[in-house]
Amino acid sequence: MPQGYLERPDFGPSLDFIWDAFWILSSDRSLGMSEGPIPFASIDRFAQRYGLDDLASFDEFSALIRGLDREYLKIRADQAEREREAGNKDKPV
Repeated sequence: MPQGYLERPDFGPSLDFIWDAFWILSSDRSLGMSEGPIPFASIDRFAQRYGLDDLASFDEFSALIRGLDREYLKIRADQAEREREAGNKDKPV
């Protein structure tokens, strides 16, 4: 099991829902040359499924998911860059 998962912070019940939703929604992102953001339609469908149907609840949910997604994508881009740099060190000039 990844160390980061084992060291998962205790958010409490309200933010646990957001954390779990983020990881569920992450499987909906497009994959091409790199990972794309979680689509709005996926966030909207998830919110509807779980009863976040008033605008204020949806806006808060969406903002939290998108904030997590931005940070996740930054981390993944940094990882990819480090991997590219490490790969270039191994290639002969």
